[in-house]
Amino acid sequence: MKKIILIIIAFAGLGFVFSCQKETKDPVLDLSQTVAPSISSPDTGETFILLEVDADSIMTTFNWSATKYSLDNLESVKYVLQMDIVDSNFMNFVTVVTTTETSYSITVGDMNSLLLAMGLSAGEANNMEFRLYSYINNTVDVTDVYSEALSLTLTPYASFVEYPKLWVPGDYQGWDPASAPNIYSFTNDNVFTGYIYMPEGGTYEFKFTSDPDWDHTNYGSAGEGLLDTEASAGNLSVPGHGGYDVVVDIDALTWSYELKNWGVIGQWLDWADDIDMIWDAENQYLYLTTDIPDVADNRFKFRANDAWDVNLGAIDPPDGETLTQGGVDIPITEPGNYTFILRFTTSEPTYELIKN
Repeated sequence: MKKIILIIIAFAGLGFVFSCQKETKDPVLDLSQTVAPSISSPDTGETFILLEVDADSIMTTFNWSATKYSLDNLESVKYVLQMDIVDSNFMNFVTVVTTTETSYSITVGDMNSLLLAMGLSAGEANNMEFRLYSYINNTVDVTDVYSEALSLTLTPYASFVEYPKLWVPGDYQGWDPASAPNIYSFTNDNVFTGYIYMPEGGTYEFKFTSDPDWDHTNYGSAGEGLLDTEASAGNLSVPGHGGYDVVVDIDALTWSYELKNWGVIGQWLDWADDIDMIWDAENQYLYLTTDIPDVADNRFKFRANDAWDVNLGAIDPPDGETLTQGGVDIPITEPGNYTFILRFTTSEPTYELIKN
């Protein structure tokens, strides 16, 4: 009888153990119970007319409720405040801020820069939408949710747009960040683009820096096409001398380059062989000074690498400065000595044609 009782107690003990094991399973995140964030201020429908005199003042403070998941003690939730034109379905949104906080104050000047970078005209009212995209760090596409959109009417002022930028110090300019050329994030999305020229000779090695010094974030090599922010990271490099289009993504820590040596080609050259342009390191542009003969219907374009795969002409209708890939031929109305200037320091390449 005692044996039977002991066996029963033993089985009961096992049942208790299994019951305890069952109870200590890790909880599972139920995404169906997620509550999306909600923007509480400013109020939808508010109107803001931006003035340059108020550039350093706070335009508004965005406040929102935190995203709620079915579990506590999760990693910090990240919030991305996005902005786009009303009824565009956020197809071409710009990022206002990425943060782990539930509020963000933006200055008049910063908002104005974002609006102008989107190509919106100064002095014109624009109906804009804002929404929050939130996710748990390292689980993008699994925990991501969006808030309802908030509508505001914003009127920007004319101003020089100060785009976010990186510096590109290297062997070619004495490893001096303060005097190094820049590349820019024209869409404020942490993707930087620009044109860098490497003169002949030297190692063709360089780095990217977040500031005009070595005391902040520096980007070196983590392997082909990859970046590393550690102080011990090696130098980046290109194969040799020439001009390079450079693309840097500081979120993904990637970079790429493409050789592009530019020239001018036109009617007076029978659209056959272009004339190579020269890099002006001080002014950060390409230029060419040459005599243009008297030719009927004289026109020109810029092209890269002595081929037509990459060529820049005027936008249509022309505005006298903005270029676009495959754009229309640019007229030269009379013969003479001209200087051609080609710049890559704005969101679209620009040119000048100066009669000397």
